[in-house]
Amino acid sequence: MTWEYKIVYFCSEPLSDEPGYETNLHEGVRMLNELGAQGWELVQFLGHPVSDDSWKHHAVFKRPRGSAQVG
Repeated sequence: MTWEYKIVYFCSEPLSDEPGYETNLHEGVRMLNELGAQGWELVQFLGHPVSDDSWKHHAVFKRPRGSAQVG
């Protein structure tokens, strides 16, 4: 079996509490469910520090190459 991969920029997050945390959390869950419905499986979640108090996150997905779903 061969795989295809997708890397998705997930969010930028300050280390302190942010006012929209709950909204962003639920939006992230919605996006994960949508990608799962397209046949993508989350295989890694990467955090990258961009400053002393901020991180960027990327999610790595895979699915079998030639999957019937588009996306």
